[in-house]
Amino acid sequence: MNKKRGGGRRRLVLLLILLLGGCGRDGEPTADPVTVTADPEPSVDPAAPLRVEPVLDGVGLVVAMGFAPDGRLFFAEKDGGVFTLAFDKQEAAVKKQILDLAVAEGTENGLLGLTLAPDFERSHHFYIYYNVPNAKKEPVKSRIVRYTEKDGQAGEERIIVDELPATPEQRYHFGGGLTFGPDGKLYLIFGDRNMTEAARDAALLPGSVLRYNVDGTIPEDNPFTNSPVYAYGIRNGFGLAFDPRSGLLYESENGASCDDEINLIEAGADYGWGAHAYDACPYPDDTGQAPLYQWAQVVAPADLMFYTGDLLPEFKGDLLVCGHNESKLFHLRLTGDGRAVRELTSVDIPNEYELCRVTLTQGPDGWIYSATGDRIQRIGR
Repeated sequence: MNKKRGGGRRRLVLLLILLLGGCGRDGEPTADPVTVTADPEPSVDPAAPLRVEPVLDGVGLVVAMGFAPDGRLFFAEKDGGVFTLAFDKQEAAVKKQILDLAVAEGTENGLLGLTLAPDFERSHHFYIYYNVPNAKKEPVKSRIVRYTEKDGQAGEERIIVDELPATPEQRYHFGGGLTFGPDGKLYLIFGDRNMTEAARDAALLPGSVLRYNVDGTIPEDNPFTNSPVYAYGIRNGFGLAFDPRSGLLYESENGASCDDEINLIEAGADYGWGAHAYDACPYPDDTGQAPLYQWAQVVAPADLMFYTGDLLPEFKGDLLVCGHNESKLFHLRLTGDGRAVRELTSVDIPNEYELCRVTLTQGPDGWIYSATGDRIQRIGR
């Protein structure tokens, strides 16, 4: 989500390959299960040190997670599996596969996004974003599909958005952030597909944040007539998060050898990718919207979320971001208007070196749930 295609991206690619090499779907519960409760968060000494607890081992590369109102954790693995994880106070955490989808294979191809409908408790709808494969498992297009979960399985498949462009030789920059906004619209990061010129053109889809109605039609109030493009000039990103207080939208963006970014996404705005040579470092911010924050060293920011619980008061109201390259967790304090970063720090927990690889979410118990290369875990105290 910054401006380049070189060494930093290659490091991210190598990490993804290594992670995928050990993927598995044994469906077995973790040896040390945790209990998740939707009851009010317990009273905990805020001075107590943060700690990490395992939730489920032996997972593949988890690219998206979200809790349902009934306390189950839904998660998606890059190679096409969607699972639920149910928690019980007397039994182990139980993993169940609800969907096994054929997806394109490749470093940044596959199942890339998952989100639950805002009315999931009534509709049981969830949405996924993935690359459709040909017979050689190469990407030929991308789509957003809605499923209705029924009796613990994914049913009633409905293609919401089809024919998002892809070609078999492509392996990179398909984005993946998929989420609902407070306006009830569906938002997707659609990466530039290594086509910098397309990111410069608001009439083209690559290199954009896209915005749809829940049925896949184009909202009448989108900034460009008859287009799902909501913002453009974006390289490639993995995370979208709305501030629940202000409704502002934030995005993580990967650079190449420099300039990983956090951006404030606004309707119709240009974020500058493609205005200069891809290997310019530092990348000039003289075109379009400047980032809220950019790292001097590549960290490969992935998913991001606002923490709203009481269990971890030091994070409340703030933005948390996964740093893929070193499995870090970053804590960002924003200014009161949300339009600048006051402070960014790395969350450090003694003797814990894997905090967040791609995705994270807040649990009903107030803990922060994150995924590393082969584990889902939770961070709290």
